[in-house]
Amino acid sequence: MKKRILVVEDEASVREGLLEALADSGYEVHGVENGEEALKRLGTERWNLCVLDVKLPGQSGFEVCKRLREESRTPVLFLTAFSEEANVVRGLELGGDDYVTKPFRLREFLSRVQALLRRSELSEQGERYWSSGEFKLNLKNRKLERKEEELFLTPKECQMVYLFMGAWPNAVTREELIHTVWDKGGQYIEDNTVRVHMSRLREKLGSFGGKPYLETVRGVGYRWNLPVER
Repeated sequence: MKKRILVVEDEASVREGLLEALADSGYEVHGVENGEEALKRLGTERWNLCVLDVKLPGQSGFEVCKRLREESRTPVLFLTAFSEEANVVRGLELGGDDYVTKPFRLREFLSRVQALLRRSELSEQGERYWSSGEFKLNLKNRKLERKEEELFLTPKECQMVYLFMGAWPNAVTREELIHTVWDKGGQYIEDNTVRVHMSRLREKLGSFGGKPYLETVRGVGYRWNLPVER
């Protein structure tokens, strides 16, 4: 059965472009142009994903997400302008699952959609874990646990751990890291931004048995350094 996706976008050209791309990728798609229509359809039909623009006439995407979360766990992928990226924290706190910053490349958008749908399927199946060293990564909520206690990680750090553990035993290139975690194809990301995030994550993870959890692979990128049981 095809996955059903509702696209909530008031700009007709953007909406139609997304609908066409998603349909070409094999999804059943429908589009609405405002929050009122979105809530009506979200409340009466079953959806696998809602692609939700932040700026909508009438109710904003944040308001739609807040009301949706009162009665549904349908995954929400926010669309937001680059200048509004800092505000996306609010959307995630209201229950949004991920976001894409405009302007975005179509391939990046489709990758986000696929990842959210995959995570949703895992959640429906119940809790699953990846284990490595002292850590267990809960795939349902992307929380990293050490000895049954959650290790505090930022949303981006959680994405990084998921990416690195999922790629083991292979390395993750810098380009793949940026594409997955920042979703801008490197256009606005400086080398220092990646280095700072990696340094902070390494410090939080530490080492196990004398081995750091993350290693740099010269000329390639980064690699999870301990075996991962899936």
